[in-house]
Amino acid sequence: MKYIILCAFAVMPVRTVINPAPGVGNADVKVLGTSNLHDWSMEDKDVACSVQFTYGAGKTLPVSLAAFTFSFPIHNLKSESSGMDSKAYDAMNAKTQGNIAFAASSSKIIPGANDQFTVNSSGNLTIAGVTKAVALTAACRVKADGSITCAGTYGLRMSDYQIKPPTYMLGTLRTGNKLTIDFAMTVRK
Repeated sequence: MKYIILCAFAVMPVRTVINPAPGVGNADVKVLGTSNLHDWSMEDKDVACSVQFTYGAGKTLPVSLAAFTFSFPIHNLKSESSGMDSKAYDAMNAKTQGNIAFAASSSKIIPGANDQFTVNSSGNLTIAGVTKAVALTAACRVKADGSITCAGTYGLRMSDYQIKPPTYMLGTLRTGNKLTIDFAMTVRK
C-alpha cells in the first residue's frame, strides 16, 4: 500500500516550500502559565522552524505536509522578569538540556473553506531532555501573496516532562503545573 501512495505522489507535480525562520521573526512560541499570585508568560519570537508543504497541479492549498520541525534554545524564552527567567531555565535544566524541539512523524491536511485548512501533526516534543509523543493542530490560511500562516495551541503539564514547577521569593510565589504553548508562524515560498 505504501508503494501505491508513493507512486501517486511521484506522478503529481510537486512544489515544496521550506521555511527556515532564524532571525526572520515570523515564527513565534509563547508559553503561558499560572501562579498563586498572577498569570505569566514567556516568549521566543525567533524560533527555527522548517515546513515542507506539497501542492498538486494548479492548487493553491497544499495537499500534504511532508515535514514540520521546530527547535529553540530554552534561554531564548523571555518573560518580563529576569528572575523568573532564571528560575524557569533552572527548572528545565537549560544548562544541560538546551533546546525545546518538535519533529512531526506524520501530518494530515484537512481542507477548509476558501483559503483555509487545518494541519494535524503527530510527533515528538522534547522539553528538558524528556521526549513525549504529542498531537499538534494548527489552523492555517493561504494569504494573497502565497504565504501560509499557521497558529495553534497545545496544553501540557510540567510534571509530564519531569519539571518541578518553580517557586520564587522563598516559596511565596508558586507556579502552577499546567502550561499552554501558543505557536504561530508564517511560511513563505
